[in-house]
Amino acid sequence: MTLRAFVSAVAALIALGAAFALAGPPPAIEPSGASLFNIESKWTTQDGATVALTHFAGRPAIVAMGYTTCKDICPAIVADMMWVEKHMTPGTVGKVRFAFFSFDSEADTPERLKLYAESHGLDLDRWMLLRADDAAVRELAAALDVPFRPNDQSGFDHAAVISLLNDRGEIVFQQRGTRASSEDLLAKVRELLLRSE
Repeated sequence: MTLRAFVSAVAALIALGAAFALAGPPPAIEPSGASLFNIESKWTTQDGATVALTHFAGRPAIVAMGYTTCKDICPAIVADMMWVEKHMTPGTVGKVRFAFFSFDSEADTPERLKLYAESHGLDLDRWMLLRADDAAVRELAAALDVPFRPNDQSGFDHAAVISLLNDRGEIVFQQRGTRASSEDLLAKVRELLLRSE
């Protein structure tokens, strides 16, 4: 390559870089009609921060609903999520978020959510526990197809549903009921991560 051709190539690359810089960052991907990111409710985390569901954009997320004083179904739901987390490879577990949304807008304060996370040994680098008002809870439960209702024991009767969301907030798999192991859910997580590479 001659010196003149080399200089021309460098100048072209500089011009191309400048054009990209002027264009700014790529536009955000709009959620599809099936995305949970269309829900505009705000949630409070175990640390007291306020977040929207779009906080979970960009990475797959394993999400479920329950409440901290639940003694039967909810511990089993969390155990299933932890089983999936435990059986992921060290290189992939950090690519997935875990979220537990509370039905109990009154009792599940950020402090109680944090205590629940600590008592279950949840890694808060990957896990987030969240609460919101009753309207937001009902809206998310409907979107995730998790039937629930208050019971006469100051708790809630509800279905056990764990949902896998892709990075756009779309449900790609649901585990209904609790299991000794969640092989199907784990397989779907691995498949989703492979597709995103």
